[in-house]
Amino acid sequence: MMKMKTIASLLLVVSACVQQLTAQTRISGRVTDAGGQNLPAATVLLLNGADSSLVKGMISAADGSYAFENIAPGEYRVGVEMLGYADHFSPVFTLAEADRKKEMDAIALEEDAAMIDQVEVVSKRPLFEQQIDRLVVNVANSVTSAGATALQVLQRSPGVLVNRGANTIGMSGKNGVVIMINGKISRLPAQALIQLLEGMNADNIERIELIHTPPANFDAEGNAGIINIVLKKNADDGFNGGYSVYAGYGFKEKLGANLNFNYRKNAVNVYGDYSWTYDNNPQLFTNYRSFTKDGQVFETSSDSDRDPTRTHTQNARLGMDVQLSPKTVLGGLVGWMDRNWKMDARNDVRMKVDGIETGRIDVPNDEINHGQHLLGNLNLEHKFTTDQRINFDVDYAYYYFENPSNYTNRYLDANGELLEETKLRVGKETPMGILATKADYNRKFGENINLEAGLKATMTRFDNDVRVEDLVQDTWIPNPDFSADYSMEEDIAAAYSAVTLKLNAKTDLKAGLRYEYTRSNLGSVEEPDIVDRKYGNLFPSLFLSHQIDKNNTVQFSYSRRINRPSFRQLAPYFIFYDPTTVETGNPTLQPSITNALKGDYRWKAVQLTLQYSIEDEAIVSWQPDVDTDNNRQVNGALNFDYAKTAAATLSFPLRPTNWWEMQTSVTAQWQEYKEKGEGQAIKLEQASWYAFLSQNFQLPKDFSFELSGYYFSSGPYGKLKSRPLGELNIGIQKELGEHGTLRFNVNDALFTGNWKGVVDDPEQGFRYEGYYRFSERVFRLTYSQKFGSSKVKAARRRSTGSEEERRRAN
Repeated sequence: MMKMKTIASLLLVVSACVQQLTAQTRISGRVTDAGGQNLPAATVLLLNGADSSLVKGMISAADGSYAFENIAPGEYRVGVEMLGYADHFSPVFTLAEADRKKEMDAIALEEDAAMIDQVEVVSKRPLFEQQIDRLVVNVANSVTSAGATALQVLQRSPGVLVNRGANTIGMSGKNGVVIMINGKISRLPAQALIQLLEGMNADNIERIELIHTPPANFDAEGNAGIINIVLKKNADDGFNGGYSVYAGYGFKEKLGANLNFNYRKNAVNVYGDYSWTYDNNPQLFTNYRSFTKDGQVFETSSDSDRDPTRTHTQNARLGMDVQLSPKTVLGGLVGWMDRNWKMDARNDVRMKVDGIETGRIDVPNDEINHGQHLLGNLNLEHKFTTDQRINFDVDYAYYYFENPSNYTNRYLDANGELLEETKLRVGKETPMGILATKADYNRKFGENINLEAGLKATMTRFDNDVRVEDLVQDTWIPNPDFSADYSMEEDIAAAYSAVTLKLNAKTDLKAGLRYEYTRSNLGSVEEPDIVDRKYGNLFPSLFLSHQIDKNNTVQFSYSRRINRPSFRQLAPYFIFYDPTTVETGNPTLQPSITNALKGDYRWKAVQLTLQYSIEDEAIVSWQPDVDTDNNRQVNGALNFDYAKTAAATLSFPLRPTNWWEMQTSVTAQWQEYKEKGEGQAIKLEQASWYAFLSQNFQLPKDFSFELSGYYFSSGPYGKLKSRPLGELNIGIQKELGEHGTLRFNVNDALFTGNWKGVVDDPEQGFRYEGYYRFSERVFRLTYSQKFGSSKVKAARRRSTGSEEERRRAN
């Protein structure tokens, strides 16, 4: 167990460096309404007195106050803007070099009578927003995302690659991505997480944050960074919300609907959402392998035609926040997901020796995937002062997954004559419970120092009961070779401390240190302690930002992270694709450690990013191997000695006209994997590139048109090489005023978004090709409508439309 002395030391290690900086020049004041009441969330601008160019900007605090620090002597004026009020600009004043502090007279805003009556809050953010530590994809503003799923939106996000065959989500060429929903880690197994995202309606998503080098207050899990999916939540007073319905067609029909609402009154806020999707998506998997043995070439190819007969997904959330006092907020949230998917499949396996067909296996099978997920959260936030707060979180998640399947194996000779018929049935039940508690403390020392510290504990309990039975003379007989009931326990305790320093008017520094202690145990009744590990790790992080001038900024970051093997990657159970192809776990897998460097240069809105990382004991899922004695392909996860990744990304917006906007991101990447093994080390390396493009056209009569797409060139995935893939998405939108919004889109218009992987090993005489068709060309029509009050007058003292701005300003 981690010693308390270690935790205490960590909490003090950075804070010991905190000291008072020299006093700086300060301009401060307060914003009120005409009656003298304080106005929070007003936009306050410090302007150059000569030409009114922007010097600094911020949002007024809860008491209406504002303060600009580190201001050079000169002539200035203060401007204040707030929806529902007339703009206000102060006279020009002089800040002398001898002045240390200048207190402005209170600024009283007058209501704008012309706007009060029927003005609605409308804001438009760009599709891609580059912030200091993350790239933000504003999903709510994308026409082509209407009616799509969260998984499809992720696939279209810059640098993100979804591998449905391996059930992995990668970012910047690495596959250890951690998925967060509203800032909370989803600890579901990979397959369950893919299913959850596949059933989540994109119309309920506000934005997606791609965090490549997370700071110390985030968990150290994940070698590729963090993807945070932020769901919609309305901040207006009263009762309001929205709904949408869609219908579409790909290979087969698509239907969906979602509803979100918010009720805010005085100290109580109740919010929630519900979505239902029906996605009838026939799938096709193909698998080919060949190997040489005793001078002969053995080939096996298979096609799996999978036809869903039931495919419903439901998601629901209900939350409440209560302002217990001016300084204390208590919140609670419950969530529920139910995915019920059933399919019939026909699998055709063909075998050849030296090019001559020797036999076939015809395998009709049926399968059910039924997963349920329950989540509960309690949150307490207390502000001691405006500069000091503490936050407590308790989460419990329960996941249950059942996956029964039935197989009929019909063995045929080269002429198609039946030789033998066997039947196999598989039952699999997977319950999982997760308890997570954490406490986060934040303290500001003036405007130049911010201290963070926290503790966290997570306990995970996971069972996987697999029962395989053969039909022998009309009796189902258990097969002990493939049946097992495995359990896994994983406990993680963590402590962190971080400090943010404003070194001068143009330079910011954030340094953090996190310690995590892990205990994991995997075993069964028959074979306990297959994996039994206890280990601790330190994870430093560093962020440095310097503004050269108003148009040029440079940033640097470093982080160290861990990627722990999942239950599915570890447990030695079997999943059958056909009698000659199985997937199994690897109990010898070790955790991997990644050290990552990132540098950014920004000129106006153009950004160049350079990244380099090295992952020791790199974990790569779904690596195919072949048992030549039994002609059986085995897919599983492997540790590579290391994986190195270097990348350069250029991102820039263009606005050729006032009605045409473009967002572009292009990345060049190099990766090298070194396999483990005796003798000469085998290195696999390849250069690749990928690009993302979005074009938005504002047309007359409230029409808009969007064209977006991505392209990934061929790239490495362990010893696999993926073939090029991409998507072109087209959408048109019509604003109907108070009658809502109508959108029509075509996703994957060229039908090029499916993954294909190849292994070519001439020295071992082994070749593999796999193709997984999950994507399809879909035509979809979506109607959405808002309801309730979103008038400026009702929300003028709230944070409507400015929550993100206040987060960035703070």
